[in-house]
Amino acid sequence: MTLLNTTFHVHKSVDALFIKWVKEIYLPVAMDSGLFKNPLFTRIMTQVDPEATSYAVQLQASSHRDAEAWHDSTSTQLKDALAREVGERVLHFTTYMEIMS
Repeated sequence: MTLLNTTFHVHKSVDALFIKWVKEIYLPVAMDSGLFKNPLFTRIMTQVDPEATSYAVQLQASSHRDAEAWHDSTSTQLKDALAREVGERVLHFTTYMEIMS
């Protein structure tokens, strides 16, 4: 099983918009794909930048191939649309993790 983890660094000026986007767009689209289960949306408690908050969105996929294909297509399109709206006030990176137990 693969965990698709995307970490977002969000400027406080777009924090509410970002949270709404994750809850109303990103997670519903991911779950509607049928590729994921057990979605998790978390706020990272370690604060590096006083002007921003970091979040992580985690999705469990049965295969790395499914997670990667969704990330490279649909997820990228969703994040690109968000970037057109907020610019560089939301930055992100993705990590694929193997669930060991």
